Amino acid sequence: MKSVLVPCILMASFLHAQSTQNPCTSNLGGDVDPSFIEIRINSTPFSHQTFSSPSIFYHEYPASGNTTATLAAGQSYQMYTSTSSEAVIGMWLDTNQNNIFEAQEYKQLVNSMGTQNTTSFTIPASAANGNTRMRIRSRAYGSTIGSANACSSFGSGETRDYIVNISGTPLGTKETPADSHTEIYPNPTADLLHIHDKELILSLEVYNTEGRKIKSQIVNKSNAAVDLSGYVPGEYLVKVLTRIDNRIFKVLKK
Repeated sequence: MKSVLVPCILMASFLHAQSTQNPCTSNLGGDVDPSFIEIRINSTPFSHQTFSSPSIFYHEYPASGNTTATLAAGQSYQMYTSTSSEAVIGMWLDTNQNNIFEAQEYKQLVNSMGTQNTTSFTIPASAANGNTRMRIRSRAYGSTIGSANACSSFGSGETRDYIVNISGTPLGTKETPADSHTEIYPNPTADLLHIHDKELILSLEVYNTEGRKIKSQIVNKSNAAVDLSGYVPGEYLVKVLTRIDNRIFKVLKK
């Protein structure tokens, strides 16, 4: 009886240790190119600039200052990356917080000959709330990074682990008071809603009163128009995302 129980207990302890330890942080390989120069999540405080060529190719950063942000479940964001040379870039977000980077938690951000790129990604509505590890890896253009490569050893690029806070509130903020910064008209509207902002509008999102996102569009201009003609009459929330801030406005659809 003892010869059966002891191995089972040891195996249970081993599995528990595996489930609670940090994800792989050694033997990841890498090289000075393509190293990260800047990683930024637009419209959030996350704006990490590193201009020196690294000699160590794995780094872990604290959940504070410009290396973290609060991201809302169900919300889409734009990530800007700048690298020292052409790169393929992948990201894993441990949304179930089990310290394992799984295939469904992977997003390819970049596969481009350009060294500066902006890519949209979405926090799943089912993501667990709280501090969440985000891994970003770069590799030389022409190589591949896939969902199974969170712990693979590469001969090029960098691996970085950040901690972001995920909030279960889809909008994450209250309605913005009316001012001269942003113009939205006509309100109420039956179809087109026009938006002008003093800042460059990166994107727009429309939510129903339950907080569910029903529409999003990339803008990258100071003026935009949202077509609400296909939606039932009632109140909606329009979120205007700029590099400076996010602004939310209540709109009445006639």
